[in-house]
Amino acid sequence: MGLFGQLGKFLFGSKEKHKRVSTLLPGQEDLLSQLMSALQGRGGEGAFGQSSDYYRDILEDNPELMEQFFAPEMRNFNENIIPGLAEQFAGMGSGGLSSSGFRNAGVQAGTNLQERLAAMRANLKQGAASGLSGLGQTGLGNFSQDVMTQPGSQGLFGSVGSGLGNAFGQLMGGFSNPYKMGSKGPYG
Repeated sequence: MGLFGQLGKFLFGSKEKHKRVSTLLPGQEDLLSQLMSALQGRGGEGAFGQSSDYYRDILEDNPELMEQFFAPEMRNFNENIIPGLAEQFAGMGSGGLSSSGFRNAGVQAGTNLQERLAAMRANLKQGAASGLSGLGQTGLGNFSQDVMTQPGSQGLFGSVGSGLGNAFGQLMGGFSNPYKMGSKGPYG
């Protein structure tokens, strides 16, 4: 700082200096980095990357993943519902399995299955959207704070001005209150 800078600081003072400082521990900074990477696209590192990829697979109707979710319903349909219908209509004698009643019951069972699978898909997508949004909200947190690194100073003019202001205020305050100046009041 040059001579004029020092003189200006002496006369007028200086502002305090601040900087932003992370509130995260070093291990937490690594996790935040992984989270930010996961939110930017597929293939992120760590658990955040796996979670975000999983949510994206659900939202994109990944066929292999959807097959895993739907497998119990499909197994129940193929192993219990259809054989149960066949058994019910087979007991009706000749033509039971080729009857329109059997076909209609099969169509109705298939429609019910499709509705359950669609409801599952919608619930999965809603959960995945919520999970991905939750990760995003975590990434939007404030992980720093403002810290003063150097206090400011008042300077000579600030000190003199402050002192004069206080003296003037006390002087004027004495004139405005008649009881303060040693009198007994306006009538006495």
